[in-house]
Amino acid sequence: MVGRIVAGVNGSPADERTVRWAAERASALGESLELVHVIDGVIGAGGSGSFLIQAQSAASEFLGNGERLAREIDPELDVVQTIEQGDPFRIIGTKARDADALVVGSDWTGGERASTRGTRSLKFAAVADVPVVVVPDIDVHERAAVVVGVDGSEQAQRALAFAAGEAVRLGVPLHAVHAWVVPLLSDANYGFEFTYQPEYAADLEEGATAELDTALEGVLERHPGLDLRKLVVQEDAVTALVEAAREASLVVVGSHGRGAFARLFLGSVSHGVLTNLVSPVAVIR
Repeated sequence: MVGRIVAGVNGSPADERTVRWAAERASALGESLELVHVIDGVIGAGGSGSFLIQAQSAASEFLGNGERLAREIDPELDVVQTIEQGDPFRIIGTKARDADALVVGSDWTGGERASTRGTRSLKFAAVADVPVVVVPDIDVHERAAVVVGVDGSEQAQRALAFAAGEAVRLGVPLHAVHAWVVPLLSDANYGFEFTYQPEYAADLEEGATAELDTALEGVLERHPGLDLRKLVVQEDAVTALVEAAREASLVVVGSHGRGAFARLFLGSVSHGVLTNLVSPVAVIR
């Protein structure tokens, strides 16, 4: 069965990069591409059909532009356009349920006042059942690396598998980042966090390195020829990943949200990376 990638298109500045990312991956993997635009359910609800007609016309234009771009990338690519009306999270989430990935754009690059499009990308990443790639309107074509956060969890292992596949597809190095910090030993107000001995920090770094080595076992056997680089960083995970992502074309993180209620939220690391966008981000469950 041929795989499928779903990409949300909404006329935002990030649309072109969103479609390009999705089309290039679909072409490389021999998958189909479905471009989806959802008209808000409140449009036309008050009885004014002219607003709905205008919205449908704009949606057709957005999708038409997206398909033309996708076919410039691969004239043989199987591209489907879909326009629906209602709740975008429910509709796109349902359409992506049996897809290999959902790709959405974002114009949020951090800060306290997020745009509507920026917060929507966060929610898609939180509630979708499949890998979600959030693409900002940032030029990364000169960057040559995929970054992945590795912490030994099952989610991180799935993120690692996705990242390795993307690094192979793109022909770039894979930077596996493991961040560690010295835990506070007591109330920070009294400075007790500095009471540890240097040997304690050295032991923590050695343990972090061993944990990363264990997590990466078998990666090169599964991906011969992959340029795998290890980065063990004494820093909080969000800062370490965002800094590494500045030189990357993609950063991949695992999401630790669990259960029906927890799925409404992202883990702190994935949320932190998405609210400080410096490259496309793939969130893997």
